Amino acid sequence: MIPLVELSEGIQNMTHLAQIWDCIVRYLPRRQWVQLDDIYRLIEHKIDLDAEDYEWQSPSSDTPKWKRNVRNVLQYRRKTGDIEWDGSASYRL
Repeated sequence: MIPLVELSEGIQNMTHLAQIWDCIVRYLPRRQWVQLDDIYRLIEHKIDLDAEDYEWQSPSSDTPKWKRNVRNVLQYRRKTGDIEWDGSASYRL
């Protein structure tokens, strides 16, 4: 059996989807369409992304994992009715 190791406070793991959603809810303006690129800038500015977040989402991609995770959060929350999508690249709370 492999022993569990506690992480020290200085070590951060890849950003969790819940953190991304919390940031969107906290900082995205209400009832206003916001472009996906602006949401990316918001997340990058407000969340302390680490090296793992900046790794490519796949070997053949030049998109970092955190941007894929932002899109996953938006897609899921669109299905649950928490956010609207204009069918292109804008979202609204």
